[in-house]
Amino acid sequence: MINFSNTENLVNLIDLEKVSLDSTLDIQKSFNKQILIFVKKFMGNVNFSTDIDSSNQTFFYLNESTSALNKSNANISMLKNLLDTLSQINPCDENLENIINSYNNTFKESINLIYANTEIIEKFIHQITITDFSDATQIITTSSVRETTVQTVSQNSIDNNHSSENTLIISEKQKKVILPYKISHIENILKNNSIYDSIDDVIDKLYTKPISYYKVSPIARFKEAYKLVKEREKGSKFKALSLAFELLGNYSLHPAIITACKSLDELDIYLACIEENALDDFKFFNIKYEVPLSISKLAKNNI
Repeated sequence: MINFSNTENLVNLIDLEKVSLDSTLDIQKSFNKQILIFVKKFMGNVNFSTDIDSSNQTFFYLNESTSALNKSNANISMLKNLLDTLSQINPCDENLENIINSYNNTFKESINLIYANTEIIEKFIHQITITDFSDATQIITTSSVRETTVQTVSQNSIDNNHSSENTLIISEKQKKVILPYKISHIENILKNNSIYDSIDDVIDKLYTKPISYYKVSPIARFKEAYKLVKEREKGSKFKALSLAFELLGNYSLHPAIITACKSLDELDIYLACIEENALDDFKFFNIKYEVPLSISKLAKNNI
């Protein structure tokens, strides 16, 4: 914060402010590095099963590390914004006093949030330094990260007219997720594989997952993001883990959408459309949610 009274010592005040912010930024970068090292050691070599108890230690620290990393990234971003604003202050500007007051107001808002975030981050870092994680890694290393699609729906539940072509269906009513498909591709699979009896059989076995597969959404987002990079993009493990942790805490993103995306480009465009509130611009596949109809007590009273 700049305690401005006149322009005579403003340059020195700005320099002192910059030194203070740079020092705070270095501390935040150090916290960020410690969290990332923990993530790499803790999660770098684990595989996931579909059935994970959300109360176990692994799940807890997976969420906590994501939260701490998000807060650390937010702190770094706020400090960089303050430094950027500071660098643009011109002592000769005729609206100098208003500019500095605006900076100070932004500083107060940012620094309060930075301090609050830092308190949580420091508690997390302290906790991971005194905790034995040997048992935690064993909980989730018992099965392969690769999973096959499970057939859980009856053939009669599939739309016989196949009007759902190129549509991701997330159905709480039918307790299943149907991934986007092209009828021409399905017909080609059926033609070249005698193990399938019909188009519906191909859809059931290759494009349908039980809704329970995505029951623990953060874990499902982590797994699907990891597989998108490693299996479909053939990317590095570091890049896969980076995306997985980035999306783990994105509660507005249903994990089935990650499964449905054929590439990182598709997923990036979807996320951009969501951010811009322009989902109509997403043209790769349609998304259909099916939820059970229910009427609340309040609605009943109104009726």
